[in-house]
Amino acid sequence: METDRLREALERAGLTEYQAAVYLGLLDQGTAPVVDVAERAGVPTSQVYDVVRTLEDRGFVETVEGDRLHARADEPGDVLDELRSTGELLADAADEIEDRWERPDPSEHRVSVVKRRRTVVENARAAVEDAEVSVEFGGTAAQFADLRPALEAAAERGVVVHASVNGSVADTDVSAERLADSPITEVRHSHSPGSFLTVVDRRQGFLSPNVHTDEEYGVQVGDDLLTFLFHWAFLTCGWVPAERLHVADGDESAYISIEEFVRHAAVCWHEGATVTARVRGRDTDTGDPVAVRGDLVDVRLGPDDEAVADPTYDRLGGTVAIVLDTDEGEVEVGGWGAVAEDVEAEVVRVEGISE
Repeated sequence: METDRLREALERAGLTEYQAAVYLGLLDQGTAPVVDVAERAGVPTSQVYDVVRTLEDRGFVETVEGDRLHARADEPGDVLDELRSTGELLADAADEIEDRWERPDPSEHRVSVVKRRRTVVENARAAVEDAEVSVEFGGTAAQFADLRPALEAAAERGVVVHASVNGSVADTDVSAERLADSPITEVRHSHSPGSFLTVVDRRQGFLSPNVHTDEEYGVQVGDDLLTFLFHWAFLTCGWVPAERLHVADGDESAYISIEEFVRHAAVCWHEGATVTARVRGRDTDTGDPVAVRGDLVDVRLGPDDEAVADPTYDRLGGTVAIVLDTDEGEVEVGGWGAVAEDVEAEVVRVEGISE
């Protein structure tokens, strides 16, 4: 490397013009009087002493007292480490700038594909930070730890947060004891590896495979129909088979999907129990937020409203609706994308089950 390029590199690493000139002069001259170095490096004599002391503080040079102050380049071990770390930092910064430049805004695109998993995770984090109703998270223990502050902050705002951690959780914070005080609505664990999959407020979905791929990539969607596919994959493949580790409120069950509510409540209701539920959702005519509360009086499955006492998830893959007896009369509540029903349910909470 030519001297001018080396000087430019040192300056980019944080040295001033005079500091770089003096240091390179000492590398060439060896031990030399400071004033002689200043003359050859083109540094004013009045400033060279401060320059040398600063370089000495940073480990670039060492001084030798005598009739005149001498200096020499110090052993470059620490200097080399600093320069290499600076180079890595700049390279990482360049990658991050490129990443952020390429990062699509999922709110502006129905479907977008990105080439880095971390882009998907970061966009998912931003969406969770703005969540208002529900979050479904699936990912590794490391990804859960990364997003846990955002997930907990969302739960503290009243958002229903379901987190499913996949794969190994050894030596991590994913245990019943370490989650005891977490506000996250519910956390489950599956020993099987899985993809990073997060659905936020039914409008934003984030997917990136964690295994079985040589190249990273991710898919982001901003559409309620497409996110339903993400939700159904999360529910049936990641959530239902997983082992429950933590529930924030043991006295209340919160369901993000009406299918899961029906899967559990229908059995009790068909056996004669009174199931009281509170639904947060949207009016299917106006789209306005609504909340209804009442006793479950009917469960309707399929186009013929067939009665199934113990429905499996394959039976719940079609049309699902419930009827609640409220103070204002009976209200029909549908699932994701409901049109014919009175309310599209977003969150269903069980307030009580009595015989």
